[in-house]
Amino acid sequence: MTNEASVVVRPAIRAFYGRIFFLLLLAAGGLMAPNGVAWLAEQDHQQLRDLAAASFDLPGLGDTGLATIGMMIGFIGAAVMALSITYSRYYYTWTFHPGYMHASIGLVANKERSLYYENARIPTIRRGIVDRILVVGDLEVSSTGGGDEGEFHMQHVSNPKRLKQVVMNRIEASRGK
Repeated sequence: MTNEASVVVRPAIRAFYGRIFFLLLLAAGGLMAPNGVAWLAEQDHQQLRDLAAASFDLPGLGDTGLATIGMMIGFIGAAVMALSITYSRYYYTWTFHPGYMHASIGLVANKERSLYYENARIPTIRRGIVDRILVVGDLEVSSTGGGDEGEFHMQHVSNPKRLKQVVMNRIEASRGK
């Protein structure tokens, strides 16, 4: 057993680059909605001008123009995407304690697992090209047995090479090497 401190790991926010891009796209769309409606109002086609001038009677909002609806869709979509990123980040928590690894999965219905380092096998890193550029990836640590401990699959972690080295050092320390 080592006298090293515990290390808490969560998925890296930058690993959700697709969702972050979509969030920015929705926010930009919401901001640009009034400009888009103004552009429609300047067009030669009467149908486009009518669309820009259209007003919709929405429950709770009353008479609402297309620019306001576009802004609401963009901002509500961006807020939902931000909540999705936050939920994904805090859904998984992995802790490297001095003698064992601990995984906590879920926010409300929580599933917890532990794996002692003496029962762990060599960790494996999995990542693609974009993950390498962003210095994120998945770290997998499987068990040599030990009952229901199974496998740890740490998704979207930041700097998986450093974490692999931490796990390797603790595995070796637990085996007395």
